[in-house]
Amino acid sequence: MRNKIVLAVVVAAIPVVLTACGGSSSGNAGGSAGSGKKTIGFLAQAPRNDGGFTQFSLAGVNAAIAKNADLRLSSVVDNAGNSQEQIQGLESLAAKNDIVIADGASLNKPVAVVAPKYPKVRFILVASDLDKYAGNVTSVTTAVGHNAIVAGAVASMHSHSKKLGMIAGLQVPASTAWYHGMVQGARIDNPATKVVQTYTGDYNDVGKAKQAAEAMMANGVDQILSDLDSGSEGVYQAADAGKPAASVYDVFATHCDSSPNIIGSGVVSWADILQSAVTDAATDKLPSGAISYGLASGALRFEFCPGKGSAAEKALAQKVTKQIVDGGITADKGVLLPKPSYKFEQR
Repeated sequence: MRNKIVLAVVVAAIPVVLTACGGSSSGNAGGSAGSGKKTIGFLAQAPRNDGGFTQFSLAGVNAAIAKNADLRLSSVVDNAGNSQEQIQGLESLAAKNDIVIADGASLNKPVAVVAPKYPKVRFILVASDLDKYAGNVTSVTTAVGHNAIVAGAVASMHSHSKKLGMIAGLQVPASTAWYHGMVQGARIDNPATKVVQTYTGDYNDVGKAKQAAEAMMANGVDQILSDLDSGSEGVYQAADAGKPAASVYDVFATHCDSSPNIIGSGVVSWADILQSAVTDAATDKLPSGAISYGLASGALRFEFCPGKGSAAEKALAQKVTKQIVDGGITADKGVLLPKPSYKFEQR
């Protein structure tokens, strides 16, 4: 399940600030002048409190603030759905803060428009890249395909039929990376293992997800990776009702209590990533350009549910993870998102 993340860090209640701004192009100095603190403005395309991606990002920001008394989160703008709201929101935040976080894939173009107007403000773009970077912009993304390689290897070893499945909502690069990574990982364990993929067209439709999982199981698939949000519930229902039951693998977070047949998850900790990025930005150590967080950073990792996974499967997960980090395993075509032509730091 991609969404509904249970947070260990409570996000502070902060009033929404989305004021009309004058679109200043003066390149202000942010919000620290006279206070001794660096202030942070946060803008997201999604809600801040639905237990999803944005809430997790905010948890990371607050974790960074908790460890640095000179940082303060001054304002949050969420549900900024269209480009006009996003540009106005970013400009409003940039006029008042030292660090501006743009949380969401749709914010790449607004950041490209606004950031050059405020060269003294550090912009952090989350889950998206740019074609060209201003000197005050850093993007943070994840190499989920590396996580998928580990998941595919584990699922293949766990499988009796040697038939694996991957169900996602849309056939977008982030989801196809999970499929191609599973294929590569499965072949590491057993070259004969097959992987099939299905896209339901909706990350939250439980019925479509259940039908897709049932269809896979009818064709012998006994391991299913769910790259869905609320729709994962349909995969759990199908897996639990199977005779025999299928095993399930989640993405982004662990949801071990949702089904007795969940083996583990390819965890992506956006909280860890944002905490690291904000901490570096506060001390002027965050480089400009694109940063991709992978298994070496610890922000991505495969986690088994309690009591799940044999000793051999856990050893395989550790071995494949180490080989990816050491460069002994390189990603096949399609496993990683297209790399831009500019300098790209892999962590």
